[in-house]
Amino acid sequence: MSTKNWSLNTRLLHLGLVATVSAQLLISLVMVAPDHKGPFLAKLAFDAHQAIGLTALTIVIAHWLWSAFSHVDGGLQHLFPWRKPARQEVAKDIKSLMGGKFPAAGQKGGLAGLIHGLGLLAVTGTAITGGALFILFPESGEPGALAEAFADTHEWIASFVWAYWIGHGGIALLHHYKGHNVVRNMFTLDTAPTLSNHTQRPTRLPEPRLDRH
Repeated sequence: MSTKNWSLNTRLLHLGLVATVSAQLLISLVMVAPDHKGPFLAKLAFDAHQAIGLTALTIVIAHWLWSAFSHVDGGLQHLFPWRKPARQEVAKDIKSLMGGKFPAAGQKGGLAGLIHGLGLLAVTGTAITGGALFILFPESGEPGALAEAFADTHEWIASFVWAYWIGHGGIALLHHYKGHNVVRNMFTLDTAPTLSNHTQRPTRLPEPRLDRH
C-alpha cells in the first residue's frame, strides 16, 4: 500500500492534537476540581488540565482554519465528504469493511477521512466547553448553574473523545501491523516524500556518448 506523505502543517497539527488530547484524557483520570476535596497533586492536575486545554483549543482553531482555507490535503472535503463522489467512496469503504477487507487509509478520504472529521468535531466540542468552563468556573466557592451545565456537557462529549481516542489508536496500530505506513507518514516531520513498502532504486543517468570523427 503506497501513500504519499501529508503536508508538514497537517502533520504538526495532528501531532499537536494527539499530544494535547492524550494528556487531557489521562490527566482527567487523576484531577480534582477546585470545588471538590482532594490531594494537592490532584488539584495541581486540574490546573494543568486547564492550561493544556487552552493549548488544545488553539490547535483546534488552527486545524479548522487550515482545513477550511487549504486544499493541500483535501481540506474540509476530506473530513466531511458531502459531495456525491466522496459519499460513494465512503459507501465503498463500508462495503469493503463488511466484506472483511480493511479499507485503505491516507489522503484518499473515504471512511477514514470521515472518521477523522467526526473525531475533530468531538475534540472541538470538548475544547469549546472547556474554554467556557475556564471563564465560568469560579476559583473558589460553588459554581453557578451555567457552569454546571457546561461541565456536564463537557464530560458527556469527553466520553465520545475517549471512544475515538481508543478506536483511532487501535486502527492506526492495526494499519501499522498490516504493513501500511500511515503512522510513519503522519508523524515523520521531514519534508521529503515517504516511500511505502516498495524501495525505489536510484535512476542511473545515461553515460555521455562521445562523437567519433
